[in-house]
Amino acid sequence: MASYVNNTEKAENNRSSAYTLLIVGIAGFILVVLYFLDVIPVRGLNKYMISGVMGALFLLFIIMGCVSLRSARIFEKKAGSENNLTSEIKKWCMTNLSAKAIDESLHFDQEEEEAKYFARTERVKELISGKFMNLDQDYLERLADEIYASIFEKNGQEKETDL
Repeated sequence: MASYVNNTEKAENNRSSAYTLLIVGIAGFILVVLYFLDVIPVRGLNKYMISGVMGALFLLFIIMGCVSLRSARIFEKKAGSENNLTSEIKKWCMTNLSAKAIDESLHFDQEEEEAKYFARTERVKELISGKFMNLDQDYLERLADEIYASIFEKNGQEKETDL
């Protein structure tokens, strides 16, 4: 099963990849130029072939770093709308969903906690899908897990403190 990676995480991954590729590419390209200009002397190797191949490789790193940096900016723009949607869905869930209402709609008969978890999660996904149409299934799965934790674990902690 594929897990959902939100746009903020994608942007951060692309940004860190871009910085790594740019640093390695620029440093390597500088070393190749220094080698080609005989500032770094190495004997017994074909200077033109090594400089050409390694120069092309490090130039490719620099280009890939620039592409990753551009992708990071694109994902940052998408992250804003995704974060707004996520906060809107979570706000709706906290307002309209409760552990008691979900459990009552499922009619549990002494089921194991694991079976309850899966049934509750499916119910939360159904309720969210009914209100917010056309959501990516992996996004919905991740969101349902987060909402499940905030609804049911919060209530479990309150029960423990009441004892």
